Amino acid sequence: MIEKAEGTFESVMRAVRGVTRAVAAQVDDLVQRPDVLVVEFGVELSAQAGAVVTAAGASAQLKISLTWNK
Repeated sequence: MIEKAEGTFESVMRAVRGVTRAVAAQVDDLVQRPDVLVVEFGVELSAQAGAVVTAAGASAQLKISLTWNK
């Protein structure tokens, strides 16, 4: 079970890294880059009763905040 949970966590983290890179690339293209960039992830993994994490459904929320101090 632990190996399956670790595999699921690793796949979530790969997705988080991919989204983070994509957000950073888009921000780099802005004419005026923000002073602060905050990317918040809310990841929820839920498994059916008696099932292991491999039979889990996944949902995620993403919040991006840009701040200019000028």
